[in-house]
Amino acid sequence: MKSANKNRSNRPNGARRGHGGGPGPKGAALKLLFRLVSYLEPYYGLLVITLSISILTVLFQLLLPWMIRLSVDHIISGNEGSGLIWAAVGLMALAVVHGGADFMRLYLTAQLGQRAVFCIRTQLFGHLSRLSFSFYDAAKTGDLVTRTTADVDALSQFFGHSAIIVLTNVLFLIGILAVLLTWNLLLGVVYLVMLPFIGFGMYVYALKVRPAMGRVRRKLSELTSYIETTLSGILVVKVLGREEFEKERFERANTAYRDASLKTIAITALWMPIADVIMGVGTAFVLLAGGYGIIHGTVSLGTLIAFTMYIGMLLRPIRQTGMMLSATMQSLAAAERVFEVFDTEPEIQDRPGATDLPAAGGRVEFQDVTFSYDGTRNVIEGLSFRVEPGEMVALVGPSGAGKSTLVHLLSRFYELQRGRILIDGTDIRDAKLKSLRNAIGIAMQNVFIFDTTIGENIAYGNPRASARDIERVARMVQLHEFISALPQGYQTPVGERGLELSGGQRQRVALARVLLRQPAILLLDEPTSSLDAATERAMEAALDAARDGRTTIVIAHRLWTVHHADRIIVVDDGKLVEQGVGNASESAHMSLMRQGGL
Repeated sequence: MKSANKNRSNRPNGARRGHGGGPGPKGAALKLLFRLVSYLEPYYGLLVITLSISILTVLFQLLLPWMIRLSVDHIISGNEGSGLIWAAVGLMALAVVHGGADFMRLYLTAQLGQRAVFCIRTQLFGHLSRLSFSFYDAAKTGDLVTRTTADVDALSQFFGHSAIIVLTNVLFLIGILAVLLTWNLLLGVVYLVMLPFIGFGMYVYALKVRPAMGRVRRKLSELTSYIETTLSGILVVKVLGREEFEKERFERANTAYRDASLKTIAITALWMPIADVIMGVGTAFVLLAGGYGIIHGTVSLGTLIAFTMYIGMLLRPIRQTGMMLSATMQSLAAAERVFEVFDTEPEIQDRPGATDLPAAGGRVEFQDVTFSYDGTRNVIEGLSFRVEPGEMVALVGPSGAGKSTLVHLLSRFYELQRGRILIDGTDIRDAKLKSLRNAIGIAMQNVFIFDTTIGENIAYGNPRASARDIERVARMVQLHEFISALPQGYQTPVGERGLELSGGQRQRVALARVLLRQPAILLLDEPTSSLDAATERAMEAALDAARDGRTTIVIAHRLWTVHHADRIIVVDDGKLVEQGVGNASESAHMSLMRQGGL
């Protein structure tokens, strides 16, 4: 994701990083787990209810073999027909109650997961909106979209399934162990011997699957970024006939994602057979020990049947735990990427003790300003000048001279390396960002139009504006007649990125958006560059009226801007090299020409 500034190739890799960057395989995994679980804290009551119902479902599951053992050893062996009917009724009632409890467990677990994921996604989007331009200079749009959607969705597997199911299965395994040891010590020991093998298998599986899941998440992010970039530039692809080239690039990215996925599948596919082998061996030993017990009268038939049922019931939770372990590892890989964004601190923040900018008169002063995007090459160096309230200053110079950078610095999109920028005597770093941005209106050369109505686009910076105010600024930028002729007037949708509008119309919508905010300071990055000559002439009076009483700084390429400026400042290689000042007898442009400049 790149901003419009021409010097972006020299920018750093983003904002300051916090503590979350790149967790290792063991201790950091636990930290990630605890951090994920902390998002359940606001839903503590729902979590307690869910856990309580989960424990009930475990107890109901454990009761089934116990009731069958009771029926075989005491009812069937005793030829109690009436007792057998009551046992059957009891089993049916248990099944119904267990089914109802299991439904509530699944429903509440899913609800808990969705609430936690909703909270994370909302916080993540809010955090992204607060991050500084330097972060977006280095970030890729597709990668951020993947982190906000697919990666956060992967966390729902942890909150909505894995965590509760793994906990329930662990309780189930412990419950079976307690029952078996109580019934028959020998058979209980056979089961106990199986547990280390199960635990070791899970440990090795988790050790292999987590990095594999991480690779899959990264390759998916790279694929998404590539698709987003290519589709955004599809016009260039078609104009230059590069469809086959882009297809080959896509196939490489898609192949990398497929190969990473297949390697992960190969690892995850191992767990089921391993679980089957462990359980098959365990069942054989239980049958062997139990059979000898029945022959020698130390084990009842009901106990052996119940034991075999318990061992059979173990297969599902062991298999399921393996799958949930896989989902948990996937969630941890996704959480690592999500928390990496959370741990990126905004480079530009309100200073401690920052205050609202006083009602701006509009005096702007650059004092010995030096700035570098990458910390090595200065884009602006030792630049100083002052703009008086109501004055219109045109910044001119070759491409890459630093003109747009000055606009970004005044809005505090980036932080200075040296010097100060003052508005009415207040250092912009001592003003709250919200009040600073409210005092400044910026119309950039590269315009972004939202996929909504043309009226809502104009009112985007001032959503409380009345219809009359929206119409007023539309008239100022020569858009009202065009909008009125549309089928739905100001309620007409403009399409994604304003595709229903021409380039000049999009630029005028952006200019109207700025004027509606009524800022004290106007920053215009050649706002008339996409207008035809006739429309540009019609807008001259409107722009004159718009800047009336406002400080206006314009990055100038058109003669109209130069001729109407009170002062022209020539910037080259980040330095002020000359300037022309207008007076009653000559324009700033003529003054500069007389000096032999421009």
